[in-house]
Amino acid sequence: MAILDTLVLILGQTILPISLVVLVGLILARRLALNTQTIGRVTFYLFSPALIFRGLYQTDLDYSTVGRTALLAALLFVVSGLLGWLSSAGEERRRRAAIALTSALSNNGNMGLSVSLFAFGEPGLALAMIYFVTTAFLGNTVGVFVASSGKAKPLEALRRTAQVPMLYGAILGLLLGYFQVELPLGLMRSVDTLAGAAVPTLLVLLGAQLSQAPIQGRQLVLARTSFIRLAGGPILAVLFCLLFGVSGLERTIVILQSAMPTAVSATVLATEYDAAPNLVATIVATTTVVSLVSVSGVLWMLS
Repeated sequence: MAILDTLVLILGQTILPISLVVLVGLILARRLALNTQTIGRVTFYLFSPALIFRGLYQTDLDYSTVGRTALLAALLFVVSGLLGWLSSAGEERRRRAAIALTSALSNNGNMGLSVSLFAFGEPGLALAMIYFVTTAFLGNTVGVFVASSGKAKPLEALRRTAQVPMLYGAILGLLLGYFQVELPLGLMRSVDTLAGAAVPTLLVLLGAQLSQAPIQGRQLVLARTSFIRLAGGPILAVLFCLLFGVSGLERTIVILQSAMPTAVSATVLATEYDAAPNLVATIVATTTVVSLVSVSGVLWMLS
C-alpha cells in the first residue's frame, strides 16, 4: 500500500498538473487552430531565456556541479544517440538518422523543466536548466549532423547554435551571478514576468504540437526506440552517476532528465533535413504518452 500511496501522490501532485495543462494545449489547438510557430518563437526567444537567466543568476550552485551536470547531459545525449543508431541496423539511412535523433534528443524543456520544478522546487529547476541548455546546444549542433546523415556543413551547425538564445541566457546568468552583479529592481521584475510565463506556455505548446503528431509506424521500431529513450536513458544515467560519484539532488535530476520523452524539436530537424519526419513525429507522440507512466515510476524510485 505504501508503494501505491506514493505513486498516487506523485501522479496527483506532479504528473497530473503537467498532463492537464498539456491536454488544454492539445484541445485548444484542435478547436482554435493555434499558431504554434508564433507561440514557439515567443517562448524560444523570450520566456525560456528569461527563465534560464533568472534561475542561474539566482542559483547557489557551485561551478563544479554545473560542469559535472553539463558533462553528464552531454554523455547521455551521445551514448543514447549511438544506441539508437546501432539498434536500427538494417534500416535505410534516413530512418537510422531519425531513430538516432529521437533516441538522443530528450524533452528537457517543455516537460523536463516542469517536472523538476513541481517535484523538487527551485533547486531542482536550477540543475534541470543546466541539463536543458546542454542538450539544446547539442541538438542544434550534433543534432543537425545526425538529421542530415552527416551532410550538414559545419558553418550551418554553428549558425544554428548561435541562434539559441537560451545559451546566452545561461552564460549571462552564470556570469552575473558569479560576480554578484546587482540588477535594477525594474529590470528584474521584467525578467520575473517573462520567466513566470515560461513553464505554462511550454506545456500548452507541447500539447498543441502533439495535436499535430500522427500515431503510425512500425510497432517494433516504436517499441525499441521508446525503450532506449525512456528506460535506457535512466539506466545509463545511474551508471554514469556511479562512475563519476554523483549523489544527492544532482544525481536525482540527472536521472530524471534522462527519462524524459523525445523532444518535439526533433520533428523540426527531421522535417528540415528530410530524416523520416513522419516516423519522428510518431515517436515523439508515443514516447510522450508513455512517459506519463514511466516518468512517474522514475520519480517513485527516486523518492
